[in-house]
Amino acid sequence: MAPADLAKFWADTIQELARTPMNPSLEEVPEHSSRDFITHRLTMDSFQGKRIRGWYSVPKDTPPGGRLPAILAVPGYGGTKAIPTHLVVAGFAVLTLYPRAQGESLEEWTLEHGTKLTYNVTDKDNYYYRGGYMDCLRGLDFLCGQPQVDAGRLGMWSRSQGGGFTLATASLDSRLRVAVAEEPFLCNYPESVKITTSPYGELCDYIGQHPEQRQAVLDTLAYFDPLNLVQDITCPTLVDIGMKDETCPYHTIMPVFEKITAPKALHVYPDLVHAPCTDFNAHAMSWLRRYLGA
Repeated sequence: MAPADLAKFWADTIQELARTPMNPSLEEVPEHSSRDFITHRLTMDSFQGKRIRGWYSVPKDTPPGGRLPAILAVPGYGGTKAIPTHLVVAGFAVLTLYPRAQGESLEEWTLEHGTKLTYNVTDKDNYYYRGGYMDCLRGLDFLCGQPQVDAGRLGMWSRSQGGGFTLATASLDSRLRVAVAEEPFLCNYPESVKITTSPYGELCDYIGQHPEQRQAVLDTLAYFDPLNLVQDITCPTLVDIGMKDETCPYHTIMPVFEKITAPKALHVYPDLVHAPCTDFNAHAMSWLRRYLGA
């Protein structure tokens, strides 16, 4: 069940983010550029003053006098992600963003204890994903301020943890015009805390070690579960599920998908494990082009 103060919690959180100046710094990075696009290293301030990093890549051939659609991409739970250069070559501005304590942003701050899933997991105000979700919204703030970007054509496409971030971002920020959540993680915590495979197993282990905290853990996770957020999604949303995926199983994703009331589509792959899918990639690119006009 969704917490009674869920909407207020997130409204207050977003207002707090808005009070933090972005202070972005951009530095061209030739080793991540090519003859087709230019990449800059981005560093900026986010929620509660944490500084985060990313790669901002823009095609060299931009429409004369026009602006580009833009995609926000974030990593899976491992925290690393290559720049999705195929999107840049296809004509999108792309921000490959690393939320706090992940990937490139580890240079700015690391967790003092625990893992991302368990960091302050009995304290909703200081739980890892409160800042993590806000880092994604800060990514949209950045894109909206770029002269090459059409702020009315923003999308997000990411996989696994990134898929969970995508569902949360689309739920909390109506600036997204399209969302692609590939094999989304961070979903349906009442079920996923029972899963023993990595990384959900971190929650299962934590509860096993601290059984007296079980309800407090579930109470905190309820604020961050897309199961309680996605009814606020307004943009077209594309999701896929692999029926042999033991990392993000069907029963963690399907109840979340069913709660989305915006235009949506689901691709179910009977033999797919937790891995990229060439067929889904083609559908995702078509989805982005359809709704962002690239």
